[in-house]
Amino acid sequence: MEQSMEQRLRCYLKDCGCSAEQSAEYLKLAASGNTQDQLIFMKLQRKVVMDRLHTATRQVDCIDYVIHELEQEVDPHG
Repeated sequence: MEQSMEQRLRCYLKDCGCSAEQSAEYLKLAASGNTQDQLIFMKLQRKVVMDRLHTATRQVDCIDYVIHELEQEVDPHG
């Protein structure tokens, strides 16, 4: 059974990290043919995801630092 374009779009939006409310908003923009607002929406969503990525990267860097410090305590010569 073939998925409708709307169903595929909902899946893509979910994969992009959009909530159900955001997906509904985007679908309204798509239905109205407002490509410029769709582009703005997606660029804003990209910024949100990139901000999360940068936060997660900083957290991993902190974890790596703590691991390194602990390893130095366990084996200061290694």
